[in-house]
Amino acid sequence: MTSEKPQLDGEINYRVLARLTIGLLALVAMAMVLMWFLTTSIYEQEKAGDPPPPLMVEARVQHQPPNPRLQSDPFVELDILRAKQDGQLESYGWVDESTGLVHIPIDRAMDLLVANGLPVTPVADEATEERPGDSR
Repeated sequence: MTSEKPQLDGEINYRVLARLTIGLLALVAMAMVLMWFLTTSIYEQEKAGDPPPPLMVEARVQHQPPNPRLQSDPFVELDILRAKQDGQLESYGWVDESTGLVHIPIDRAMDLLVANGLPVTPVADEATEERPGDSR
């Protein structure tokens, strides 16, 4: 008789499994190295075909829009406008002193609206409402 142990159907051959794992790891490592070389060479080819970068002096030149230029510096003007609007939203002042119309800070207006609710406007009755084109 032979000294080998007979293989059973449910038994795992660890030697074959280890060789298969090592072989797969080696294959994955070779594929990764190959992909790195390919991407590096493609990158170098693309880089060689690119046009040279623009001169720094030309890149810094700011081209003005055609005339008429209505705003000399629109960003500064926008900041000034926003500051003016924020100042009006956060202060008290007259809108029309002769009629007694004032403006109040927006936070105070919201507090008053929450406390008092929206003003109620009278609803006109449909039977008494005059419609355009009706002649009476």
